[in-house]
Amino acid sequence: MYPAPHHLVTIEGSGIETFWDIKGKKVSLGAPGGGDQVLTRMILKAAGIDPDKDLQAAQLTQPEGAMALTDGNIDAVFWNFAAPGAAVMEVEATRKVKLIPLPEEVVQKVVEDNPFLLPFTFKPGIYKSVDKDVLTIADGNYMVVRADMDEELAYNLLKTLLENKDAFMDVTPQAANFIPELASKGIIPFHPGAVKYFKEKGIDM
Repeated sequence: MYPAPHHLVTIEGSGIETFWDIKGKKVSLGAPGGGDQVLTRMILKAAGIDPDKDLQAAQLTQPEGAMALTDGNIDAVFWNFAAPGAAVMEVEATRKVKLIPLPEEVVQKVVEDNPFLLPFTFKPGIYKSVDKDVLTIADGNYMVVRADMDEELAYNLLKTLLENKDAFMDVTPQAANFIPELASKGIIPFHPGAVKYFKEKGIDM
């Protein structure tokens, strides 16, 4: 359906210009047990950073993190959500935000160790403060159906979603991802009805 990229967000004046600058800083890993924190810990592990020793770690929900970052009570936050995310836009309404790229070698290791994750690049303009490519990782949001779903029904379901992308744009900007080239990327086998549709679009499954 669409990717949910991991965000490492800081504000001007925090002293954080690169990923490695988070060492010793006040950084929110995400809420306890939440997906934000699970992915953050994967990234930190791949980078050889111990959050208990190398960071002044906090465990804040997304609204708490946005408030703490705006108020200057923490230096950076890790968030995982589809972009553009409301929490980032809330902070950049009053502060100059920086989106920090993950090192390429860290991204490669995380993806190799966790094949359900994908490299992802924030493009300029996704947030008003982003003016160049920013590398990170993303997890995917998928529509999952029963394996015994009728093949014609699965085919028509996918066809309806992708060929009415513009109508779905009125509901969510993430519908911009409803194109065969992006929708055909997955981590488990596609339903035969979906495979049939993608092959008709010239995509080798």
